Amino acid sequence: MINSTHLYLVLSSLVALTILYLFFNFRSTKNNLNNKVVLKNLLESFDLELPEELKRLENSSTEPQKFQ
Repeated sequence: MINSTHLYLVLSSLVALTILYLFFNFRSTKNNLNNKVVLKNLLESFDLELPEELKRLENSSTEPQKFQ
């Protein structure tokens, strides 16, 4: 027979792992936008040519965000 303490530990561990899984897999995509801004600034500081995607980022950065 399973002890109730063991059952409590297994269920609480399962809940904790589920929360961690959801946190890491369904994060906001704002981090991706921040990475593009950092890359754009880095390329500009080295006087390198910007790809088209990063050039468009400059124009859209002044527009209000619709994610919220």
